[in-house]
Amino acid sequence: MKKFREMIKNIIFILIVILLFKSILSYQLAKTEYSTYNYTVCSNDTLWNIAADICNENKDIYIRKVISDIKEINNMTDPIIYVGQTIQLPIYN
Repeated sequence: MKKFREMIKNIIFILIVILLFKSILSYQLAKTEYSTYNYTVCSNDTLWNIAADICNENKDIYIRKVISDIKEINNMTDPIIYVGQTIQLPIYN
């Protein structure tokens, strides 16, 4: 019985280590590296309009993904941009 308990403890320990490693690895993989270029925000620009222009050039990309990528690259918590602001835009290949 003692060996059985020890074996169960070892299995649980191994599972915890695997789950911890998996969560760390998935976090690192979730952060995508992009090639970017600088864009200066003009009058009447919105993230939606900017993302739509990018989507027109790259038909395989969805507008919500582009907006999400722009916000991630620029560490934005909301979609508000200002005239004259320089933001980085992703380059999709």
